[in-house]
Amino acid sequence: MIFHHIGIFTSDLDIGRIKLSSIIPIQSVTDPIEDSGLKVKIQFCTDTSGICYELVAPFGDNNPVSGILLSGKAIINHVAYTVTDINIASKKLRKSGCIPISQARPALAFENRRVIFFMSPLRFIIELIETPD
Repeated sequence: MIFHHIGIFTSDLDIGRIKLSSIIPIQSVTDPIEDSGLKVKIQFCTDTSGICYELVAPFGDNNPVSGILLSGKAIINHVAYTVTDINIASKKLRKSGCIPISQARPALAFENRRVIFFMSPLRFIIELIETPD
């Protein structure tokens, strides 16, 4: 697995980007992406040391963000890694005690490559992003 980004939930991408930029020296920002399949809006922000942050906001009803924002917990929501084979990496995480909390689905932010989320035994979420060979 290769580190990709840290996911942060926010109620609004503009507000999240402004707040993040006031804390961390953000060097570049992507255009927002609206993903109706995952029911989220996202935007990637990269700091001056090359660390990538994914801001994730709700997009429509029954999205995975709104309930977490209301609870005030897990706002730093996940750590993401790229993998060449999502099935093999998923099996390895399951053997390590990680529990899948989603199914592998295409994500617009990653050119419709599949992503899947796991809850780790340490209670943080891991996202796997399948990359081409």
